[in-house]
Amino acid sequence: MAEIYVNSNTPIKTKIYWEGELVTPDGSVTAAVYDITEDPAITPAILPTTVLTTLTATAVETDIGTYQVVLPFSYSVRNRKFKLVWSYTVSSVSGTHTTYVDVVTPYINLNEHIDSLNLGSDPSDPNYRTYNDIRVAEKYARKIIEDYTGQEFALYTDTEVVYGSNSDILPLPYKINNIYKLYSNDILLIDNVSSPAVNNWTYTPIISETGFGIRVDRTGLIDNTVYVANGMVPPTINDNINGAFAANVRYKVFGKYGWSSVPDNVQQACVELIKDYFAKDSIWRNKYVKNIQTFDWQFEYSGDAYTGTGNAYVDQLLNPYVINGMVVV
Repeated sequence: MAEIYVNSNTPIKTKIYWEGELVTPDGSVTAAVYDITEDPAITPAILPTTVLTTLTATAVETDIGTYQVVLPFSYSVRNRKFKLVWSYTVSSVSGTHTTYVDVVTPYINLNEHIDSLNLGSDPSDPNYRTYNDIRVAEKYARKIIEDYTGQEFALYTDTEVVYGSNSDILPLPYKINNIYKLYSNDILLIDNVSSPAVNNWTYTPIISETGFGIRVDRTGLIDNTVYVANGMVPPTINDNINGAFAANVRYKVFGKYGWSSVPDNVQQACVELIKDYFAKDSIWRNKYVKNIQTFDWQFEYSGDAYTGTGNAYVDQLLNPYVINGMVVV
């Protein structure tokens, strides 16, 4: 799947094959753009079957059969998913094919970190790398970071299913940024997306202090002592001393997950992994080779290569963010 960065207008390319060969179509090549992002909080509502715009592609002169379009800059202001349906005609026969594009948040700002990467900006510089080279390296580093930590450092919409434990806190496996809907055994309790919002529950759930769970907001609730002191009978709901999230009850939490900004440690880890990507010995390191002898061609494989990111410094930077098998509230 192709990627473009948020707040960018990087061209999106495709190649047109006909009978197994790259060809130049008879006339123009167009791309119909659909927004297929799953985000109910967006207004107006996203309709994945509606064409946002149809763009006329331009030919890439250096590559036969290669065409590109540039999405309007306003389309990349947030993380999104697009479907592009390319249309063309070859030998008077109409053809189409579909590609998908992710608008993603990079883990470093390439403009800000170009100096720390020690990459040249002049083509004559031995350390020169094209913008596309650096984008490929950033994606490489980003995927390693996500695999090692078990989480994404950007915002995305998702649903997590967890079970209660007679507590006012419901731990979640990933950091949550916004609560859209909450279900108990598939029964809707909270809907913050509808207008007006819906609360079919006695409580109001809020995000826990660390973001890795939701908890009940009891600041507006009155305990039994207040009722008794005023000569009133406490409501039966106050008899529930086990907590709002009942044990063995399945709760489905639909919301916006992830991080609103990339932590400094993660940015530095990304820089170091990009350096590793461009290092001359990276091809060997990626094959778990620790040592090579010139005589008899003896290879030694490092056991550490099978765990972590392959870079001890990066592992140290990322260790506080590893959530595999960890529950934090």
